[in-house]
Amino acid sequence: MANRFHLEIIVPTSIYFNDDVDSVSVVTSDGVLTILAEHADLIANIEISHLVIRQNGHLDNYAVSGGVLNIYQKENKVMMMVNAIESQEEIDYERANKAKDNAQKRLQEEELSLREQQKTEIKLKRALNRLSLRDLTSH
Repeated sequence: MANRFHLEIIVPTSIYFNDDVDSVSVVTSDGVLTILAEHADLIANIEISHLVIRQNGHLDNYAVSGGVLNIYQKENKVMMMVNAIESQEEIDYERANKAKDNAQKRLQEEELSLREQQKTEIKLKRALNRLSLRDLTSH
């Protein structure tokens, strides 16, 4: 049994991550999923959430804004296609805080169509997700 597996994270414009890892934890539409080597085949929706990658015993935290997860047991490979991903170090917390404030203000003050309200709520959820990484520490 292998101890590691290959992880590939794809964003719309490029490959963001492509390496062997020890484990990955992410929130899917079915709940928190931790993936280890030789995990059973699976396709799942990734929620706006934290993504934690353990590589060589070190934890790295990321904010992801939704996507799709594919696990290929035979290849011992995981592929994630995400809308956006930022590491804890890449996040501009000032910008995320402004996005949160703008979304909250818009939701409270404006008459929005159902579609506009849903889009604004997603913006708020993404900003809050990014901000929540500020207080986490990498191990």
